[in-house]
Amino acid sequence: MFARITVNGEFTDVSLRRRALIKGWNQKEQKLAGNDDEAIDIREKMRQKTKEISDAYDHLKYHKKLITPHTIKARVQGFGEESVSLLWLINYHNTEIGMLLEPGTLKNYFSTERFIKEFLAKKRIPDLSLSELNFKYLVDFQIFLLRREPDKGQKKCTNNTVMKHIERLRKIVNFAVKSDWLIKDPFIKFKRHMITKDRECLEAEELQCLREIELDKEVLRITRDKFVFSCYTGLAFADIDRFSEEHIKKDADGEQWIEMVRKKTENFSAIKFTVLLLPEAIELIDRYREHPRAYVSGTIFPPYCNQATNRYLKEIAKEMNLNRDLTFHLARHTFATTVTLENGVPIESVSRMLGHTSIRTTQIYSKVKKKKIGADMRALKLKMMETA
Repeated sequence: MFARITVNGEFTDVSLRRRALIKGWNQKEQKLAGNDDEAIDIREKMRQKTKEISDAYDHLKYHKKLITPHTIKARVQGFGEESVSLLWLINYHNTEIGMLLEPGTLKNYFSTERFIKEFLAKKRIPDLSLSELNFKYLVDFQIFLLRREPDKGQKKCTNNTVMKHIERLRKIVNFAVKSDWLIKDPFIKFKRHMITKDRECLEAEELQCLREIELDKEVLRITRDKFVFSCYTGLAFADIDRFSEEHIKKDADGEQWIEMVRKKTENFSAIKFTVLLLPEAIELIDRYREHPRAYVSGTIFPPYCNQATNRYLKEIAKEMNLNRDLTFHLARHTFATTVTLENGVPIESVSRMLGHTSIRTTQIYSKVKKKKIGADMRALKLKMMETA
C-alpha cells in the first residue's frame, strides 16, 4: 500500500510497507474494511503515515523551506539537508545509482569517494551534512587534491584529474538537488577549468607500419587487428568486443555500414551512430568471421579483457619501437584525425560516427596538424595564383 503526497498537481508516493487485498479497499472513502488484526494494523499504519506527512508539511512551512512532494517525502523518510550527509549520499549513489553505470565509470566514482574521505579526515571531520557543503569546501577539496602526495604507484593529480573528481562530486550533489534533499546548489559559483591538451594519434605511416608488422603470437595479431579496426571505424574497445553481424547493415548501393549505440551511453542518451565500412575494415571483418573464439562469443572479433588487451598493446608498441603507448583512445583519435579529418571529412560527420552527443567533444579529439595546414595553404596559394 502507498500514500500519495500531492502539492500543486505534482505528486509522489510513500510506501506503507503493508499489503492488503483489493476487495477489502473502499476506493470512494479511501478506507480499508475489516475488523481482523491485519486490517486494524493497516489502518493504524495509515493514520500514523498521514500524521507524519502532515507534520512534515507543517515543519517545512514553519521554517520557510521549499515545499514539494519530494521534500515532504524526504522529511517523512528521515532525509533532508540536516539528515543527509555527504558520505551517505556518495555511498547511496555508488551502490544504488551505480548499477546504471559501466564498471569502468563506477570505478572512477569509488576513487573520488576515497579522496573525499581522505580530505574530510585531514580536516578531522568524520562526515559533513549537505547543508554544510559550500563553495569554500569545494575550493579546499580542489587544493587538497593538487597538493596531495600520491601513494606508491600512483601519479600526482594534475589540474584535469582534479577537475574530473570535482565533476563527479558535482553529479552526485546534483542528484541530491533534484531529489530536493538540498535546496541550494553549492556548485553554482564554482567554475570548472580544464587545460586543453593536444591528443596524440598515429600518423598514416605509423598506421601502415602497424598493419604490416610481423607478430609471432596469435593474441598479439588479434589485438593489433582490433586496434587497427578501431583506427578505421572509431569504435571504442567496449564496442569492438560486442561488435557482431547484427551491427552490420547494407544500404541500397550495397555499401556496408556499422549501426550501433555506444556501450558508454546506452543507458542514458542511447544515440545510434553509423560508420561506413572502409575496405581496410571490411578486410579485417572477413578475416575473423570464422574464428573459433569469435564464433563461441557471437562476436566478429575474439574478445579479451581490458587488462590483457592493454598488456598485449604494450608488447606490440615495443615490437614497433614506438615511443608512446598504444591505447584504444589513441585509435579513436587516429580515426578522428589521420583517417577522416585529414582526408577532408567534415567534423560534423566525424562527430556522428564517433557517437558523440556534442560536437565540442569531437573538437577535443581532433587535431589539425602542421601537415594538414600546409596542404590547405598550398591549395589556397595555387588558387590565388590562378586568379591573379
